[in-house]
Amino acid sequence: MINFVIYFMITRSNSNDSSNIVAGKIPLEIGNLPKLDSLNLESNSIFGHIPTHIFNSSTLWLIALELNHLSGCLPWSIGLWLPKLEWLLLDANELNRTIPTSISNAIKLTELDLSSNSFSGYIPNDLGNLRDLQLLNLQRNNLALTPSFPKMSFLSSLAYCKNLRLLSFSHNPLIDAELPISIGNLSISLQKFYASDCNIGGNIPGEIGNLSNLISSYIRSNELIGSIPTTIGRLEKLQGLFLQGNKLEGSIPSELCRLKSLGFLYLASNQLAGSIAGCLGDIIALRDLIVDSNKLIGSIPSNFTRLVDILQLNLSSNFLSGVLPIDIGKWKVVTCNDPSPVATGVRDLRERPTKSRTSLSRKAH
Repeated sequence: MINFVIYFMITRSNSNDSSNIVAGKIPLEIGNLPKLDSLNLESNSIFGHIPTHIFNSSTLWLIALELNHLSGCLPWSIGLWLPKLEWLLLDANELNRTIPTSISNAIKLTELDLSSNSFSGYIPNDLGNLRDLQLLNLQRNNLALTPSFPKMSFLSSLAYCKNLRLLSFSHNPLIDAELPISIGNLSISLQKFYASDCNIGGNIPGEIGNLSNLISSYIRSNELIGSIPTTIGRLEKLQGLFLQGNKLEGSIPSELCRLKSLGFLYLASNQLAGSIAGCLGDIIALRDLIVDSNKLIGSIPSNFTRLVDILQLNLSSNFLSGVLPIDIGKWKVVTCNDPSPVATGVRDLRERPTKSRTSLSRKAH
């Protein structure tokens, strides 16, 4: 029997051409197609509620409704009758209320993206039941933490997701949040960790150094205190470290100099003191070095002239002395001592998690 596969794949040669955008509500009848195995209505002007019947379709492996104007809440039973669902992509809509805990019953899920909505309530602690999960994106909602101990226990549950590559919960009002020691138990597959602007306090656990495949870590604009863990120096694959806008103290650890792939180091607007480690000039991969608005002292290391591919260097609003190295003219392109560093200078490590769409049509036949 031929499977029904419904696709509204919008490909525009002209970004201003809206003639092929699907508008209106999702027909209730879609949920009654007995052999429907993939539903893709992304990037349209669809509004209204998502028909509940869609979440009762046991044949679906893909639900992609992102970038629309969908509203309302998710049904309390979501996940109970979706045994084959691998991708649930509902980001960039106007969905609200809580994330039902029953979503953890869709045990085949590999990508769950609920970002950029208006979800509130608690982040479910049983998301760790989704053992095949590779991407979890909850950023830009109004989510809070369950009143449990240890705090942020949902992170502890995710230790069971051994294939998790991307985790984002940035831009949520997580009151009294602290990174638990169990962060070091997250999957060694984890490559991108986004936890910016969500009221995280306390120290950065040294166990973060266990995440050996981490490529980028955003924990900026929080209330972090204490020192930068020296264990970060173990993260040999790290390309971007973004800790600006916290209350971190102590010195910039020389262990960071071991990170030979580090391209973006953002430590601005903290309370870091001491001198700038000269060995940072040995990280020739550095493109952005942003350490302004701290309490750094001493001179600019002379070997910074080795950073011939540096694009942004901001050392302003510190207590540095001395003169610029004489060989500074060897730099090709640099914005130096800009009091307002532009975060969008992060070219390849934007804090905007992206989904892997390479296998989107693999079951479309």
